Amino acid sequence: MALVLAGLMQGLDRDEVLAPDWEPLTQLRQLEPLHPEVEEVATGSFRQLQPPAIKGSGYVVKSLEAALWAFHDAQDFREAVLRAVNLGDDADTTGAICGQFAGAYWGELGIPQDWLDGLAKKEMIENALMGLMSDNAGQTR
Repeated sequence: MALVLAGLMQGLDRDEVLAPDWEPLTQLRQLEPLHPEVEEVATGSFRQLQPPAIKGSGYVVKSLEAALWAFHDAQDFREAVLRAVNLGDDADTTGAICGQFAGAYWGELGIPQDWLDGLAKKEMIENALMGLMSDNAGQTR
């Protein structure tokens, strides 16, 4: 998951990052074979399945698969996250994972304004983000 997020945050194309033969994924496999269930997702199971075969569950591999299913061909942030949470089951986990991918891909400007306006404790979140972006001297990176 972190590898995909890193690629998306670097501005790489979604299809490139999610491709089973993406070079960083290939390099990772050379270091250590992926668990068979993770390998199945990495090779694109999320592209071939539809609900109810796709479900967001408490099992991390299934949540990842469901989040990728919701994200991989969505037109925007809203569609991706709504597809994820509307799967039901462990909707908060699936939505959170999908939201990370969608946020890395579409950025903050891709998040619907009405969703941003409705955030609880928005100021606290923004202050925490500013703290993460500041170094020890208080300088913004």
